[in-house]
Amino acid sequence: MFNRLVFLLVKRSMPVRRRSPYNIYLVFFSMAGVAFLLALAPIFFLLGQGILGKTALALALAMVANLGLWRMGMSGFWGQSIFEALMIAALLFCAWWTGGVTSPVLVFMSIVPLLPVYTTRNRTWVFFWLFIAFISVAGLLLLQLNGIAPTSPLHKPEDLMVSAAMYCILCLTQWAFISTVDQTNRATVRQIQGTNQRLQRLSTDLKEANAHKDRFLATVSHEMRTPLNAVIGYLGLAGNGPALEAETREYIHNAQNSASHLVTVINDLLDYSQIQNGTIAINPQAFCLHTMLQNAHAMLRHRAQEQGLEYALYMAQDVPQWVSADQHRLRQILINLLANALKFTRQGAVTTRVHFSPLPGRPDQGELHINVHDTGPGIALDAQARIFEPFVQLERDSFDAPSNDALRGNGLGLSISHSLAKSHGGSLQLRSLPGHGATFTLRIPLQVLPEPPALAPVHEQTDARSYALLIVDDHEVNRLVAAATLRRAMPNVQIDHAANGLEGLQCLAAKTYDLVLLDLLMPEMDGIEMMRRVRQFSPPPMRDVPVIALTANVAEDALKACKEVGVNEVMAKPFDRHTLINRVLFYCVQGRIRGAGQVH
Repeated sequence: MFNRLVFLLVKRSMPVRRRSPYNIYLVFFSMAGVAFLLALAPIFFLLGQGILGKTALALALAMVANLGLWRMGMSGFWGQSIFEALMIAALLFCAWWTGGVTSPVLVFMSIVPLLPVYTTRNRTWVFFWLFIAFISVAGLLLLQLNGIAPTSPLHKPEDLMVSAAMYCILCLTQWAFISTVDQTNRATVRQIQGTNQRLQRLSTDLKEANAHKDRFLATVSHEMRTPLNAVIGYLGLAGNGPALEAETREYIHNAQNSASHLVTVINDLLDYSQIQNGTIAINPQAFCLHTMLQNAHAMLRHRAQEQGLEYALYMAQDVPQWVSADQHRLRQILINLLANALKFTRQGAVTTRVHFSPLPGRPDQGELHINVHDTGPGIALDAQARIFEPFVQLERDSFDAPSNDALRGNGLGLSISHSLAKSHGGSLQLRSLPGHGATFTLRIPLQVLPEPPALAPVHEQTDARSYALLIVDDHEVNRLVAAATLRRAMPNVQIDHAANGLEGLQCLAAKTYDLVLLDLLMPEMDGIEMMRRVRQFSPPPMRDVPVIALTANVAEDALKACKEVGVNEVMAKPFDRHTLINRVLFYCVQGRIRGAGQVH
Protein backbone atom coordinates (compact mmCIF):
# COMPACT_ATOMS: atom_id res chain seq x y z
CA MET A 1 0.00 0.00 0.00
CA PHE A 2 2.85 2.40 0.91
CA ASN A 3 4.63 1.69 -2.39
CA ARG A 4 1.44 2.36 -4.31
CA LEU A 5 0.90 5.65 -2.53
CA VAL A 6 4.48 6.73 -3.26
CA PHE A 7 4.06 5.66 -6.89
CA LEU A 8 0.84 7.67 -7.31
CA LEU A 9 2.38 10.69 -5.58
CA VAL A 10 5.44 10.66 -7.82
CA LYS A 11 3.42 10.02 -10.98
CA ARG A 12 1.01 12.88 -10.29
CA SER A 13 3.92 15.25 -9.68
CA MET A 14 5.38 14.48 -13.11
CA PRO A 15 4.37 16.42 -16.25
CA VAL A 16 1.42 14.72 -17.95
CA ARG A 17 3.24 14.48 -21.28
CA ARG A 18 6.20 12.72 -19.60
CA ARG A 19 4.40 9.98 -17.68
CA SER A 20 5.60 7.12 -19.87
CA PRO A 21 6.83 3.98 -18.04
CA TYR A 22 10.45 4.70 -19.07
CA ASN A 23 10.36 8.20 -17.60
CA ILE A 24 8.74 6.90 -14.42
CA TYR A 25 11.57 4.39 -14.00
CA LEU A 26 14.14 7.16 -14.51
CA VAL A 27 12.53 9.29 -11.80
CA PHE A 28 12.23 6.40 -9.35
CA PHE A 29 15.82 5.25 -9.87
CA SER A 30 17.08 8.81 -9.44
CA MET A 31 15.00 9.42 -6.31
CA ALA A 32 16.00 6.09 -4.82
CA GLY A 33 19.67 6.87 -5.56
CA VAL A 34 19.43 10.32 -3.95
CA ALA A 35 17.71 8.91 -0.84
CA PHE A 36 20.31 6.12 -0.55
CA LEU A 37 23.27 8.50 -0.96
CA LEU A 38 21.89 10.99 1.56
CA ALA A 39 21.51 8.16 4.05
CA LEU A 40 25.08 6.90 3.44
CA ALA A 41 26.85 10.30 3.60
CA PRO A 42 26.60 10.82 7.41
CA ILE A 43 27.63 7.20 7.99
CA PHE A 44 30.79 7.75 5.91
CA PHE A 45 31.60 10.90 7.86
CA LEU A 46 31.14 9.09 11.20
CA LEU A 47 33.46 6.32 10.03
CA GLY A 48 36.14 8.85 9.10
CA GLN A 49 35.62 8.38 5.34
CA GLY A 50 35.26 12.04 4.49
CA ILE A 51 36.04 11.51 0.82
CA LEU A 52 33.25 8.96 0.49
CA GLY A 53 30.82 11.20 2.36
CA LYS A 54 31.60 14.21 0.18
CA THR A 55 31.36 12.07 -2.95
CA ALA A 56 27.96 10.77 -1.87
CA LEU A 57 26.64 14.29 -1.30
CA ALA A 58 28.08 15.52 -4.60
CA LEU A 59 26.56 12.60 -6.48
CA ALA A 60 23.16 13.21 -4.83
CA LEU A 61 23.27 16.87 -5.88
CA ALA A 62 24.25 15.89 -9.42
CA MET A 63 21.31 13.45 -9.64
CA VAL A 64 18.90 16.13 -8.39
CA ALA A 65 20.28 18.57 -11.00
CA ASN A 66 19.88 15.87 -13.66
CA LEU A 67 16.21 15.41 -12.68
CA GLY A 68 15.70 19.17 -12.83
CA LEU A 69 17.13 19.34 -16.35
CA TRP A 70 14.93 16.39 -17.38
CA ARG A 71 11.82 18.11 -15.96
CA MET A 72 12.72 21.28 -17.88
CA GLY A 73 12.63 19.36 -21.15
CA MET A 74 15.81 17.32 -21.50
CA SER A 75 15.13 14.01 -23.22
CA GLY A 76 14.95 10.77 -21.29
CA PHE A 77 17.90 9.44 -23.29
CA TRP A 78 20.21 12.14 -22.00
CA GLY A 79 18.78 11.94 -18.52
CA GLN A 80 19.57 8.23 -18.42
CA SER A 81 23.02 8.69 -19.93
CA ILE A 82 24.00 11.35 -17.38
CA PHE A 83 22.68 9.16 -14.56
CA GLU A 84 24.79 6.20 -15.73
CA ALA A 85 27.90 8.33 -16.26
CA LEU A 86 27.57 9.91 -12.81
CA MET A 87 27.20 6.47 -11.19
CA ILE A 88 30.30 5.02 -12.88
CA ALA A 89 32.41 8.14 -12.29
CA ALA A 90 31.49 8.31 -8.59
CA LEU A 91 32.16 4.61 -8.06
CA LEU A 92 35.54 4.80 -9.79
CA PHE A 93 36.51 7.89 -7.78
CA CYS A 94 35.59 6.21 -4.50
CA ALA A 95 37.34 3.00 -5.52
CA TRP A 96 40.50 5.00 -6.41
CA TRP A 97 40.80 6.14 -2.79
CA THR A 98 39.64 2.96 -1.07
CA GLY A 99 41.67 0.13 -2.59
CA GLY A 100 41.04 0.17 -6.33
CA VAL A 101 39.67 -3.08 -7.73
CA THR A 102 39.69 -4.55 -4.22
CA SER A 103 37.45 -1.75 -2.88
CA PRO A 104 34.07 -2.84 -1.59
CA VAL A 105 32.63 0.19 -3.35
CA LEU A 106 32.87 -1.61 -6.68
CA VAL A 107 30.10 -3.94 -5.51
CA PHE A 108 27.68 -1.18 -6.51
CA MET A 109 29.01 -1.33 -10.07
CA SER A 110 26.71 -4.35 -10.52
CA ILE A 111 23.62 -2.09 -10.43
CA VAL A 112 24.82 0.08 -13.33
CA PRO A 113 22.90 -1.89 -16.05
CA LEU A 114 19.62 -1.97 -14.05
CA LEU A 115 18.30 1.41 -15.18
CA PRO A 116 18.75 0.74 -18.94
CA VAL A 117 17.05 -2.64 -18.50
CA TYR A 118 13.85 -0.87 -17.40
CA THR A 119 14.08 2.37 -19.37
CA THR A 120 14.79 1.13 -22.89
CA ARG A 121 13.80 -1.74 -25.11
CA ASN A 122 17.11 -1.51 -26.96
CA ARG A 123 19.34 -4.09 -25.30
CA THR A 124 22.38 -2.67 -27.13
CA TRP A 125 22.21 0.28 -24.74
CA VAL A 126 22.19 -2.10 -21.76
CA PHE A 127 25.22 -4.01 -23.06
CA PHE A 128 26.98 -0.72 -23.83
CA TRP A 129 26.87 0.33 -20.18
CA LEU A 130 27.93 -3.15 -19.06
CA PHE A 131 30.88 -2.84 -21.41
CA ILE A 132 31.72 0.64 -20.04
CA ALA A 133 31.68 -0.73 -16.49
CA PHE A 134 33.84 -3.68 -17.57
CA ILE A 135 36.37 -1.41 -19.29
CA SER A 136 36.38 0.95 -16.28
CA VAL A 137 37.32 -1.85 -13.90
CA ALA A 138 39.91 -3.21 -16.34
CA GLY A 139 41.42 0.29 -16.70
CA LEU A 140 41.56 0.74 -12.93
CA LEU A 141 43.36 -2.60 -12.69
CA LEU A 142 45.97 -1.53 -15.26
CA LEU A 143 46.52 1.75 -13.41
CA GLN A 144 47.09 -0.12 -10.17
CA LEU A 145 49.41 -2.71 -11.74
CA ASN A 146 51.51 0.10 -13.23
CA GLY A 147 51.68 1.98 -9.92
CA ILE A 148 49.66 4.95 -11.13
CA ALA A 149 46.64 4.34 -8.90
CA PRO A 150 47.17 3.87 -5.14
CA THR A 151 47.37 0.27 -3.98
CA SER A 152 47.43 -1.18 -0.47
CA PRO A 153 50.75 -2.88 0.44
CA LEU A 154 48.70 -5.83 1.66
CA HIS A 155 47.43 -6.58 -1.81
CA LYS A 156 49.65 -8.42 -4.26
CA PRO A 157 49.20 -8.09 -8.04
CA GLU A 158 47.58 -11.51 -7.99
CA ASP A 159 44.97 -10.26 -5.51
CA LEU A 160 44.18 -7.32 -7.76
CA MET A 161 43.81 -9.54 -10.79
CA VAL A 162 41.54 -11.97 -8.91
CA SER A 163 39.31 -9.10 -7.70
CA ALA A 164 39.07 -7.67 -11.21
CA ALA A 165 38.37 -11.12 -12.66
CA MET A 166 35.52 -11.63 -10.18
CA TYR A 167 33.90 -8.42 -11.27
CA CYS A 168 34.39 -9.24 -14.95
CA ILE A 169 32.73 -12.60 -14.35
CA LEU A 170 29.84 -10.75 -12.69
CA CYS A 171 29.51 -8.52 -15.78
CA LEU A 172 29.50 -11.54 -18.08
CA THR A 173 26.93 -13.26 -15.87
CA GLN A 174 24.66 -10.23 -16.04
CA TRP A 175 25.14 -10.12 -19.79
CA ALA A 176 24.21 -13.80 -20.14
CA PHE A 177 21.28 -13.48 -17.73
CA ILE A 178 19.78 -10.50 -19.57
CA SER A 179 20.21 -12.24 -22.95
CA THR A 180 18.58 -15.43 -21.63
CA VAL A 181 15.65 -13.51 -20.14
CA ASP A 182 15.14 -11.62 -23.39
CA GLN A 183 15.15 -14.83 -25.43
CA THR A 184 12.69 -16.42 -23.00
CA ASN A 185 10.46 -13.35 -23.15
CA ARG A 186 10.54 -13.35 -26.95
CA ALA A 187 9.59 -17.03 -26.97
CA THR A 188 6.78 -16.33 -24.50
CA VAL A 189 5.57 -13.38 -26.57
CA ARG A 190 5.58 -15.53 -29.72
CA GLN A 191 3.63 -18.21 -27.87
CA ILE A 192 1.12 -15.65 -26.57
CA GLN A 193 0.77 -14.14 -30.04
CA GLY A 194 0.16 -17.59 -31.49
CA THR A 195 -2.45 -18.28 -28.82
CA ASN A 196 -4.07 -14.90 -29.45
CA GLN A 197 -4.19 -15.61 -33.17
CA ARG A 198 -5.85 -18.96 -32.53
CA LEU A 199 -8.32 -17.34 -30.15
CA GLN A 200 -8.97 -14.59 -32.68
CA ARG A 201 -9.68 -17.17 -35.38
CA LEU A 202 -11.91 -19.07 -32.97
CA SER A 203 -13.72 -15.86 -32.03
CA THR A 204 -14.19 -15.02 -35.71
CA ASP A 205 -15.53 -18.51 -36.39
CA LEU A 206 -17.90 -18.27 -33.42
CA LYS A 207 -19.15 -14.85 -34.54
CA GLU A 208 -19.68 -16.16 -38.04
CA ALA A 209 -21.49 -19.24 -36.71
CA ASN A 210 -23.62 -16.99 -34.50
CA ALA A 211 -24.42 -14.77 -37.48
CA HIS A 212 -25.38 -17.86 -39.50
CA LYS A 213 -27.56 -18.98 -36.61
CA ASP A 214 -29.29 -15.59 -36.45
CA ARG A 215 -29.87 -15.56 -40.21
CA PHE A 216 -31.16 -19.12 -40.03
CA LEU A 217 -33.58 -18.25 -37.22
CA ALA A 218 -34.75 -15.12 -39.02
CA THR A 219 -35.25 -17.00 -42.29
CA VAL A 220 -37.01 -19.95 -40.68
CA SER A 221 -39.14 -17.59 -38.62
CA HIS A 222 -40.18 -15.61 -41.68
CA GLU A 223 -40.95 -18.75 -43.67
CA MET A 224 -42.96 -20.23 -40.76
CA ARG A 225 -44.81 -17.03 -39.99
CA THR A 226 -46.01 -16.68 -43.58
CA PRO A 227 -48.13 -19.87 -43.66
CA LEU A 228 -49.07 -19.38 -39.99
CA ASN A 229 -50.42 -15.96 -40.88
CA ALA A 230 -52.78 -17.61 -43.34
CA VAL A 231 -53.68 -20.44 -40.92
CA ILE A 232 -54.48 -18.12 -38.02
CA GLY A 233 -56.21 -15.61 -40.28
CA TYR A 234 -58.52 -18.12 -41.91
CA LEU A 235 -59.17 -19.89 -38.58
CA GLY A 236 -60.22 -16.53 -37.14
CA LEU A 237 -62.54 -15.89 -40.06
CA ALA A 238 -63.97 -19.39 -39.93
CA GLY A 239 -64.43 -19.35 -36.16
CA ASN A 240 -66.29 -16.05 -36.31
CA GLY A 241 -69.07 -17.45 -38.44
CA PRO A 242 -72.55 -17.28 -36.82
CA ALA A 243 -73.82 -20.63 -38.15
CA LEU A 244 -71.07 -22.87 -36.72
CA GLU A 245 -71.97 -25.94 -34.68
CA ALA A 246 -70.58 -26.05 -31.14
CA GLU A 247 -68.33 -29.01 -31.95
CA THR A 248 -66.91 -27.33 -35.06
CA ARG A 249 -66.36 -24.10 -33.14
CA GLU A 250 -64.44 -26.06 -30.49
CA TYR A 251 -62.28 -27.70 -33.17
CA ILE A 252 -61.45 -24.29 -34.63
CA HIS A 253 -60.76 -22.88 -31.17
CA ASN A 254 -58.32 -25.70 -30.37
CA ALA A 255 -56.60 -25.24 -33.72
CA GLN A 256 -56.26 -21.52 -33.02
CA ASN A 257 -54.71 -22.25 -29.62
CA SER A 258 -52.20 -24.63 -31.19
CA ALA A 259 -51.28 -22.17 -33.92
CA SER A 260 -50.93 -19.38 -31.37
CA HIS A 261 -48.71 -21.59 -29.25
CA LEU A 262 -46.50 -22.28 -32.26
CA VAL A 263 -46.23 -18.52 -32.87
CA THR A 264 -45.26 -18.07 -29.22
CA VAL A 265 -42.49 -20.67 -29.57
CA ILE A 266 -41.15 -18.93 -32.68
CA ASN A 267 -41.31 -15.53 -31.01
CA ASP A 268 -39.58 -16.80 -27.88
CA LEU A 269 -36.73 -18.35 -29.83
CA LEU A 270 -36.20 -15.14 -31.80
CA ASP A 271 -36.44 -12.98 -28.68
CA TYR A 272 -33.98 -15.22 -26.85
CA SER A 273 -31.54 -14.97 -29.74
CA GLN A 274 -31.84 -11.17 -29.76
CA ILE A 275 -31.40 -11.01 -25.98
CA GLN A 276 -28.25 -13.12 -26.21
CA ASN A 277 -26.89 -10.75 -28.85
CA GLY A 278 -27.98 -7.62 -26.99
CA THR A 279 -30.23 -6.55 -29.88
CA ILE A 280 -33.68 -6.93 -28.33
CA ALA A 281 -36.02 -4.43 -29.98
CA ILE A 282 -37.86 -1.88 -27.81
CA ASN A 283 -40.32 0.29 -29.76
CA PRO A 284 -42.11 2.86 -27.53
CA GLN A 285 -45.35 4.24 -28.89
CA ALA A 286 -48.50 5.91 -27.64
CA PHE A 287 -51.33 3.53 -26.75
CA CYS A 288 -54.32 3.14 -24.47
CA LEU A 289 -53.04 1.24 -21.43
CA HIS A 290 -56.51 0.25 -20.17
CA THR A 291 -57.44 -1.30 -23.50
CA MET A 292 -54.16 -3.20 -23.76
CA LEU A 293 -54.45 -4.60 -20.21
CA GLN A 294 -58.07 -5.66 -20.72
CA ASN A 295 -57.40 -7.28 -24.10
CA ALA A 296 -54.28 -9.11 -22.91
CA HIS A 297 -56.10 -10.37 -19.82
CA ALA A 298 -59.09 -11.48 -21.90
CA MET A 299 -56.92 -13.59 -24.20
CA LEU A 300 -56.52 -16.28 -21.50
CA ARG A 301 -59.96 -16.03 -19.90
CA HIS A 302 -61.21 -19.06 -21.83
CA ARG A 303 -58.39 -21.22 -20.46
CA ALA A 304 -59.13 -20.07 -16.90
CA GLN A 305 -62.82 -20.93 -17.36
CA GLU A 306 -61.92 -24.39 -18.64
CA GLN A 307 -59.84 -24.97 -15.48
CA GLY A 308 -62.64 -23.65 -13.24
CA LEU A 309 -60.50 -20.84 -11.85
CA GLU A 310 -61.47 -17.38 -10.71
CA TYR A 311 -59.84 -14.97 -13.12
CA ALA A 312 -59.97 -11.27 -12.34
CA LEU A 313 -58.26 -8.02 -13.31
CA TYR A 314 -58.32 -5.06 -10.92
CA MET A 315 -57.07 -1.68 -12.11
CA ALA A 316 -56.67 1.12 -9.59
CA GLN A 317 -58.15 4.50 -10.38
CA ASP A 318 -54.66 6.01 -10.65
CA VAL A 319 -53.75 3.87 -13.70
CA PRO A 320 -53.45 6.34 -16.62
CA GLN A 321 -55.31 5.83 -19.88
CA TRP A 322 -52.73 6.88 -22.45
CA VAL A 323 -49.02 6.14 -21.99
CA SER A 324 -45.84 5.77 -24.04
CA ALA A 325 -44.10 2.38 -23.91
CA ASP A 326 -43.61 -0.72 -26.04
CA GLN A 327 -47.17 -2.01 -26.12
CA HIS A 328 -46.21 -5.29 -27.79
CA ARG A 329 -43.50 -6.14 -25.27
CA LEU A 330 -45.61 -5.12 -22.28
CA ARG A 331 -48.47 -7.30 -23.49
CA GLN A 332 -46.00 -10.14 -24.10
CA ILE A 333 -44.76 -9.99 -20.50
CA LEU A 334 -48.28 -9.90 -19.06
CA ILE A 335 -49.46 -12.84 -21.17
CA ASN A 336 -46.37 -14.85 -20.18
CA LEU A 337 -47.07 -14.21 -16.49
CA LEU A 338 -50.76 -15.08 -16.81
CA ALA A 339 -50.08 -18.23 -18.82
CA ASN A 340 -47.47 -19.32 -16.30
CA ALA A 341 -49.88 -18.76 -13.40
CA LEU A 342 -52.67 -20.71 -15.11
CA LYS A 343 -50.29 -23.53 -15.97
CA PHE A 344 -49.50 -24.33 -12.34
CA THR A 345 -52.80 -23.51 -10.63
CA ARG A 346 -55.20 -26.41 -10.10
CA GLN A 347 -57.85 -24.65 -8.08
CA GLY A 348 -58.50 -21.22 -6.66
CA ALA A 349 -57.79 -18.04 -8.57
CA VAL A 350 -55.37 -16.07 -10.73
CA THR A 351 -55.65 -12.41 -9.84
CA THR A 352 -54.05 -9.45 -11.58
CA ARG A 353 -53.77 -6.09 -9.82
CA VAL A 354 -52.49 -2.96 -11.51
CA HIS A 355 -51.63 0.42 -10.01
CA PHE A 356 -49.46 3.39 -10.91
CA SER A 357 -46.95 5.32 -8.79
CA PRO A 358 -46.18 8.79 -10.22
CA LEU A 359 -42.80 10.36 -9.55
CA PRO A 360 -42.80 13.10 -6.90
CA GLY A 361 -43.51 16.37 -8.66
CA ARG A 362 -43.74 14.64 -12.07
CA PRO A 363 -47.30 13.43 -12.65
CA ASP A 364 -46.46 12.74 -16.32
CA GLN A 365 -43.92 10.07 -15.35
CA GLY A 366 -44.05 7.15 -12.98
CA GLU A 367 -43.87 3.41 -12.52
CA LEU A 368 -46.51 0.87 -13.47
CA HIS A 369 -46.94 -2.02 -11.03
CA ILE A 370 -48.55 -5.25 -12.24
CA ASN A 371 -48.99 -8.04 -9.68
CA VAL A 372 -50.03 -11.47 -10.96
CA HIS A 373 -50.95 -13.73 -8.02
CA ASP A 374 -52.01 -17.36 -8.18
CA THR A 375 -53.21 -19.83 -5.52
CA GLY A 376 -51.09 -22.63 -6.89
CA PRO A 377 -48.62 -24.80 -4.96
CA GLY A 378 -45.95 -22.10 -4.85
CA ILE A 379 -42.32 -22.43 -5.84
CA ALA A 380 -39.60 -24.02 -3.73
CA LEU A 381 -36.83 -21.72 -2.52
CA ASP A 382 -34.10 -23.59 -4.42
CA ALA A 383 -36.12 -23.31 -7.65
CA GLN A 384 -36.74 -19.57 -7.18
CA ALA A 385 -33.02 -18.87 -7.63
CA ARG A 386 -33.12 -20.17 -11.20
CA ILE A 387 -36.70 -19.43 -12.22
CA PHE A 388 -35.60 -16.63 -14.58
CA GLU A 389 -32.88 -18.69 -16.26
CA PRO A 390 -33.51 -19.79 -19.88
CA PHE A 391 -34.91 -23.26 -20.62
CA VAL A 392 -35.76 -23.87 -16.94
CA GLN A 393 -39.01 -25.81 -16.51
CA LEU A 394 -40.33 -26.76 -13.10
CA GLU A 395 -41.46 -30.34 -12.69
CA ARG A 396 -45.23 -30.56 -12.70
CA ASP A 397 -45.50 -33.73 -10.62
CA SER A 398 -43.97 -32.02 -7.62
CA PHE A 399 -46.46 -29.17 -7.92
CA ASP A 400 -49.61 -31.21 -8.65
CA ALA A 401 -50.22 -28.99 -11.66
CA PRO A 402 -53.11 -29.46 -14.09
CA SER A 403 -52.51 -32.47 -16.31
CA ASN A 404 -54.76 -31.42 -19.17
CA ASP A 405 -52.53 -28.54 -20.32
CA ALA A 406 -51.04 -29.93 -23.48
CA LEU A 407 -49.11 -26.82 -24.39
CA ARG A 408 -46.30 -26.98 -21.86
CA GLY A 409 -43.98 -24.33 -23.27
CA ASN A 410 -40.27 -24.12 -23.87
CA GLY A 411 -38.90 -22.72 -20.62
CA LEU A 412 -38.17 -19.30 -22.13
CA GLY A 413 -41.21 -17.26 -21.15
CA LEU A 414 -40.06 -16.05 -17.71
CA SER A 415 -36.46 -15.60 -18.85
CA ILE A 416 -37.55 -13.43 -21.78
CA SER A 417 -40.02 -11.50 -19.62
CA HIS A 418 -37.27 -10.79 -17.09
CA SER A 419 -34.94 -9.55 -19.84
CA LEU A 420 -37.68 -7.44 -21.45
CA ALA A 421 -38.45 -5.81 -18.11
CA LYS A 422 -34.79 -4.92 -17.65
CA SER A 423 -34.64 -3.60 -21.24
CA HIS A 424 -37.47 -1.22 -20.35
CA GLY A 425 -35.54 -0.04 -17.28
CA GLY A 426 -37.87 -1.98 -15.00
CA SER A 427 -37.80 -5.22 -13.04
CA LEU A 428 -39.62 -8.52 -12.62
CA GLN A 429 -39.60 -10.11 -9.17
CA LEU A 430 -41.02 -13.24 -7.56
CA ARG A 431 -42.46 -13.79 -4.09
CA SER A 432 -43.54 -17.30 -3.21
CA LEU A 433 -43.79 -19.77 -0.36
CA PRO A 434 -44.43 -23.48 -0.99
CA GLY A 435 -48.13 -24.16 -0.48
CA HIS A 436 -49.11 -20.47 -0.57
CA GLY A 437 -49.06 -19.62 -4.27
CA ALA A 438 -46.77 -17.24 -6.13
CA THR A 439 -46.79 -13.53 -6.96
CA PHE A 440 -44.89 -12.03 -9.86
CA THR A 441 -44.45 -8.26 -9.67
CA LEU A 442 -43.64 -6.29 -12.81
CA ARG A 443 -42.42 -2.70 -12.49
CA ILE A 444 -42.11 -0.66 -15.67
CA PRO A 445 -41.38 3.09 -15.99
CA LEU A 446 -43.99 4.86 -18.13
CA GLN A 447 -44.56 8.29 -19.56
CA VAL A 448 -48.14 9.46 -19.15
CA LEU A 449 -49.69 11.16 -22.18
CA PRO A 450 -52.76 13.36 -22.37
CA GLU A 451 -55.69 11.66 -24.05
CA PRO A 452 -55.93 13.18 -27.54
CA PRO A 453 -59.51 13.96 -28.54
CA ALA A 454 -59.15 12.23 -31.89
CA LEU A 455 -57.19 9.22 -30.64
CA ALA A 456 -59.83 7.47 -28.63
CA PRO A 457 -59.59 3.68 -28.93
CA VAL A 458 -61.60 2.34 -31.85
CA HIS A 459 -63.58 -0.77 -30.89
CA GLU A 460 -64.15 -3.35 -33.56
CA GLN A 461 -67.34 -2.57 -35.36
CA THR A 462 -68.77 -2.40 -38.86
CA ASP A 463 -67.79 0.77 -40.67
CA ALA A 464 -69.91 1.15 -43.78
CA ARG A 465 -67.95 4.07 -45.18
CA SER A 466 -65.99 3.55 -48.36
CA TYR A 467 -62.25 3.38 -47.84
CA ALA A 468 -59.48 2.66 -50.32
CA LEU A 469 -56.71 0.36 -49.08
CA LEU A 470 -53.56 -1.01 -50.73
CA ILE A 471 -51.99 -4.29 -49.61
CA VAL A 472 -48.40 -4.79 -50.78
CA ASP A 473 -47.14 -8.34 -50.15
CA ASP A 474 -45.39 -10.88 -52.34
CA HIS A 475 -47.45 -13.76 -50.87
CA GLU A 476 -50.93 -13.89 -52.38
CA VAL A 477 -52.39 -15.84 -49.45
CA ASN A 478 -51.29 -13.13 -47.02
CA ARG A 479 -53.00 -10.51 -49.14
CA LEU A 480 -56.19 -12.54 -49.34
CA VAL A 481 -56.28 -13.18 -45.57
CA ALA A 482 -55.77 -9.51 -44.73
CA ALA A 483 -58.40 -8.45 -47.29
CA ALA A 484 -60.97 -10.98 -46.06
CA THR A 485 -60.36 -9.96 -42.45
CA LEU A 486 -60.85 -6.26 -43.18
CA ARG A 487 -63.98 -6.79 -45.30
CA ARG A 488 -65.72 -8.33 -42.26
CA ALA A 489 -65.58 -4.94 -40.52
CA MET A 490 -65.45 -2.70 -43.62
CA PRO A 491 -67.94 -4.11 -46.12
CA ASN A 492 -67.56 -1.21 -48.56
CA VAL A 493 -63.79 -1.09 -48.52
CA GLN A 494 -61.93 -1.11 -51.85
CA ILE A 495 -58.73 -3.12 -51.63
CA ASP A 496 -56.04 -3.21 -54.29
CA HIS A 497 -53.15 -5.68 -54.33
CA ALA A 498 -49.47 -5.33 -55.24
CA ALA A 499 -46.87 -8.11 -55.23
CA ASN A 500 -43.77 -5.95 -54.60
CA GLY A 501 -42.59 -2.41 -54.01
CA LEU A 502 -42.49 -1.46 -57.68
CA GLU A 503 -46.12 -2.44 -58.19
CA GLY A 504 -46.97 -0.63 -54.94
CA LEU A 505 -45.44 2.61 -56.25
CA GLN A 506 -47.39 2.30 -59.48
CA CYS A 507 -50.65 1.85 -57.56
CA LEU A 508 -49.93 4.84 -55.33
CA ALA A 509 -49.14 7.00 -58.33
CA ALA A 510 -52.45 6.09 -60.00
CA LYS A 511 -54.84 6.33 -57.03
CA THR A 512 -55.25 7.99 -53.62
CA TYR A 513 -55.46 5.51 -50.72
CA ASP A 514 -56.54 5.90 -47.11
CA LEU A 515 -53.97 3.35 -45.89
CA VAL A 516 -51.24 0.99 -47.09
CA LEU A 517 -50.52 -2.41 -45.53
CA LEU A 518 -46.90 -3.15 -46.42
CA ASP A 519 -44.71 -6.23 -46.18
CA LEU A 520 -40.96 -5.62 -45.78
CA LEU A 521 -39.29 -8.61 -47.44
CA MET A 522 -40.29 -8.72 -51.12
CA PRO A 523 -38.56 -9.32 -54.47
CA GLU A 524 -37.85 -6.58 -57.01
CA MET A 525 -38.18 -3.84 -54.35
CA ASP A 526 -38.61 -4.36 -50.60
CA GLY A 527 -40.92 -2.37 -48.37
CA ILE A 528 -38.18 -0.17 -46.86
CA GLU A 529 -37.03 1.08 -50.27
CA MET A 530 -40.60 1.62 -51.39
CA MET A 531 -41.32 3.75 -48.31
CA ARG A 532 -38.11 5.72 -48.74
CA ARG A 533 -39.19 6.70 -52.25
CA VAL A 534 -42.75 7.47 -51.15
CA ARG A 535 -41.72 9.78 -48.29
CA GLN A 536 -38.85 11.52 -50.11
CA PHE A 537 -39.84 11.78 -53.75
CA SER A 538 -43.63 11.52 -54.01
CA PRO A 539 -45.98 14.53 -54.08
CA PRO A 540 -48.83 14.86 -51.57
CA PRO A 541 -51.22 13.25 -50.83
CA MET A 542 -49.27 10.15 -51.92
CA ARG A 543 -46.32 11.18 -49.75
CA ASP A 544 -48.46 11.43 -46.59
CA VAL A 545 -50.43 8.19 -46.86
CA PRO A 546 -50.50 6.24 -43.53
CA VAL A 547 -48.56 2.98 -43.70
CA ILE A 548 -48.70 -0.06 -41.43
CA ALA A 549 -45.83 -2.49 -41.89
CA LEU A 550 -47.35 -5.94 -41.64
CA THR A 551 -44.26 -8.13 -41.45
CA ALA A 552 -42.76 -11.27 -39.97
CA ASN A 553 -39.45 -9.46 -39.47
CA VAL A 554 -39.65 -7.60 -36.15
CA ALA A 555 -35.92 -7.49 -35.40
CA GLU A 556 -34.41 -4.28 -34.03
CA ASP A 557 -32.75 -3.31 -37.32
CA ALA A 558 -36.05 -3.75 -39.17
CA LEU A 559 -37.93 -1.59 -36.64
CA LYS A 560 -35.23 1.06 -36.84
CA ALA A 561 -35.35 1.05 -40.64
CA CYS A 562 -39.15 1.39 -40.57
CA LYS A 563 -38.92 4.38 -38.26
CA GLU A 564 -36.28 6.05 -40.41
CA VAL A 565 -38.33 5.81 -43.61
CA GLY A 566 -41.57 7.02 -42.03
CA VAL A 567 -43.64 3.89 -41.43
CA ASN A 568 -46.46 4.84 -39.06
CA GLU A 569 -46.73 1.52 -37.25
CA VAL A 570 -45.30 -2.02 -37.31
CA MET A 571 -47.46 -5.08 -36.72
CA ALA A 572 -46.05 -8.58 -36.52
CA LYS A 573 -47.26 -11.54 -38.52
CA PRO A 574 -49.29 -13.52 -37.80
CA PHE A 575 -51.51 -10.56 -37.00
CA ASP A 576 -54.29 -10.44 -34.43
CA ARG A 577 -57.59 -9.94 -36.25
CA HIS A 578 -59.08 -7.49 -33.75
CA THR A 579 -55.87 -5.45 -33.53
CA LEU A 580 -55.55 -5.22 -37.31
CA ILE A 581 -59.13 -4.04 -37.75
CA ASN A 582 -58.85 -1.49 -34.95
CA ARG A 583 -55.58 -0.01 -36.22
CA VAL A 584 -56.77 0.16 -39.84
CA LEU A 585 -59.99 1.89 -38.77
CA PHE A 586 -57.98 4.20 -36.53
CA TYR A 587 -55.80 5.48 -39.37
CA CYS A 588 -58.67 5.64 -41.85
CA VAL A 589 -60.86 7.64 -39.45
CA GLN A 590 -57.92 9.89 -38.60
CA GLY A 591 -57.32 10.56 -42.27
CA ARG A 592 -60.94 11.53 -42.82
CA ILE A 593 -60.85 13.84 -39.78
CA ARG A 594 -57.73 15.59 -41.06
CA GLY A 595 -59.18 15.83 -44.54
CA ALA A 596 -62.38 17.38 -43.22
CA GLY A 597 -60.36 19.89 -41.20
CA GLN A 598 -58.36 20.93 -44.26
CA VAL A 599 -61.49 21.34 -46.37
CA HIS A 600 -63.09 23.43 -43.65
